[in-house]
Amino acid sequence: MTINGSGALGDGNGLHDEGDIVIVGGGIGGLSCALALHRAGIKAVVLEQSDTLRAWGAGITLWNNAFSVLDVLGLGDRFRSMYINLLAWETLNSRGEVLAKVEFADCEGGPHDLRAVDRKVILEVLAGELPEGTIRFSSGVIGIKKSESRTGITELELQDGSTYSAKVVLGFDGINSYVASWLGLPKPQPVGHIGIRGMAIFPEGHKLDYTVRLFVGKGCRAAYIPASPTNVSWFFVWNDSPEGTNGQQMSKAEAMQHASTSFPPTLLSSIIDNTPQEKFFKYAIRHRLNTNGPEPLVNGTVTVAGDAAHPCTPNMGQGGCMALEDGLILARKLHDALRPPPNTDQDMLKLPEHERIHRALVEFQYERHDRTNFISTRSYRIGRMIHTGWTVLDYFRDRFMIPLIVNKNKLLAHTLFDVGKLPGQSS
Repeated sequence: MTINGSGALGDGNGLHDEGDIVIVGGGIGGLSCALALHRAGIKAVVLEQSDTLRAWGAGITLWNNAFSVLDVLGLGDRFRSMYINLLAWETLNSRGEVLAKVEFADCEGGPHDLRAVDRKVILEVLAGELPEGTIRFSSGVIGIKKSESRTGITELELQDGSTYSAKVVLGFDGINSYVASWLGLPKPQPVGHIGIRGMAIFPEGHKLDYTVRLFVGKGCRAAYIPASPTNVSWFFVWNDSPEGTNGQQMSKAEAMQHASTSFPPTLLSSIIDNTPQEKFFKYAIRHRLNTNGPEPLVNGTVTVAGDAAHPCTPNMGQGGCMALEDGLILARKLHDALRPPPNTDQDMLKLPEHERIHRALVEFQYERHDRTNFISTRSYRIGRMIHTGWTVLDYFRDRFMIPLIVNKNKLLAHTLFDVGKLPGQSS
């Protein structure tokens, strides 16, 4: 697949460029926001610090709310054709005994979409839908400042020495976001869990049924999720210090050792054994709750979204899904600020453009705050509950807490989120 993009903006000789909207970060959230803006008729530029699309991690689980975004972008059926729709969820203990099981067909709001997708593929699909030159690689941001001569303009200094000026700057630059740091947001903190992700490949087929299986043990958990007839996404998480683990590749032997010491021989061992070495990633799990409200997430016409705005633990599988939601909703807010619809309040129309943009970004953060904070808080608490490491608490977890969470009324409730449409689309 040919990937949309260009090289660096400059060669360190002080080249300058400018545009209306700059998106910092070419991950799932940044690319989906750029595509949503493009679908709404607004040009954006994506500045990505890597020299190619970032495919860190192996698989990502997309739930109902993610597919509602992909459907608005016209891409939902493409992913449905590539990846299998999962039909059930089982949570088991370390001995393989089922603690709770839910058939998705029994949950309200169906039919439901739950699919494990290769992260690299979703990036390639999003990028392939963008106009040529939208993504500018090797363009990491190393400086941000407000223009002293032009009101409402933000100037970005890039790693190659060039600069970029924009009316709007959207930081989708991940958990270690430079834009979030510039806004003064605290760094995400480790929660004391280390994870491994992988994508196993079975050329002759894996023969698994279409069920998510999550195993919980003493201070650890593991899961495998069929993605296609030949691919299986999996992860293993355990209690440990986060030092020196962010985004590292690890050996297959190390992954097998961690899994075998926590769980008896299961299909998980075979799945790990069938994972190519380049598909192993080890990472420290971190999170941040925005306890001071949404105001600190906006400065003039600069804001953050996705993991840069609300980094959360992966215990509810919602990081990428919330980034997709953010991208679409941000595009809609910015469209109305830059191209006010006919029914716009007259007082709003009298405001300078940069004031309308600022109000749109503040409105976006207020609209998103309750949902993202709820998911981030609940995800953190689920992780604490699963990873107690204490025998007595594990007994309480297995007998009472897991059946309370894994049931047809609660398991998918947070995924039934309507993101709305883009301007010009029918309701």
